Amino acid sequence: MRPFLPDPADLRWLVRSLDLRSFSAAAREMDVAVSVVSRGVDRLESGFGITLLRRSTHGLSATPEGAELVQEARELLGRLEEMATSFDKQRHRVAGAVRLASSQEICEQLIVPQLAALRERHPALRIELVADDRVVDLVTDGIDVALRTTVGSSDAVVARELGSFERRLYASPDYLRRYGVPAEPADLHRHQTVTHTAQGPAVTWAFRHAGRKLEITVRSQLAANSSALLHRALVAGAGIGVLSRPLAAADAADGKLVEVLAPFAPRATYTMYAVSLPSRRNASRVRAVTSFLQEAARKSWGLAPA
Repeated sequence: MRPFLPDPADLRWLVRSLDLRSFSAAAREMDVAVSVVSRGVDRLESGFGITLLRRSTHGLSATPEGAELVQEARELLGRLEEMATSFDKQRHRVAGAVRLASSQEICEQLIVPQLAALRERHPALRIELVADDRVVDLVTDGIDVALRTTVGSSDAVVARELGSFERRLYASPDYLRRYGVPAEPADLHRHQTVTHTAQGPAVTWAFRHAGRKLEITVRSQLAANSSALLHRALVAGAGIGVLSRPLAAADAADGKLVEVLAPFAPRATYTMYAVSLPSRRNASRVRAVTSFLQEAARKSWGLAPA
């Protein structure tokens, strides 16, 4: 015959009823009906086959067996509460590994400089960086958080906006000294251009002048399969190319890059997102990293509110 296993809730009704010497007082404290409390104690007495409480006009008092059970119940409920608190802390503790994916350029220019601050805030966190210009598959590649500038409507992901940015044309001061500064978009046909291989050999760049949209198609003399290589090529004086303003900001501030054709900038904005799988968005480590990225985008990356 299996031994009787009491419900912890019934034990709690027993302890509080005896402490307050009243079923009704215990019920008010727990915001339940009096019958809920009294039936809980009845189940204990029936299950153990003993009388636990004496009922009288002066209130409730414990029988010897009841006093012994109440003492054991207090210790058991205390251990259960400690266990629940421990697991709750563990659930909310920011710890474990987070695989964070982005293009190599974003990883080097924006994420890596922030890692020390992220580690200081969450020392039990382990960050695994995945730098790749291709759009990674969150499931296949085991990615917890990925930075993207596009989110398809069919993607089964949770996307958090980090901010918006513009893309502009840049060249090095050395290149502009050698080849001159283009005065208008049509001048680009006489210049060396650097593009991303994903765009193909012919690339159309958009401009705006006097409220009208202009488009110029250029054929690149140098192409790179990563935005980071494209960036380095521009700094090295290889030609004129497009960079995201947040990624070019440091080199522009240091005089290593100069914006080209600024009066004709299209002013189009793009949004950067932190995306994760719905099944992982509530994990404390994923929430912590996403919140940190949102803060970094606002304070350090120069992204405008999306």
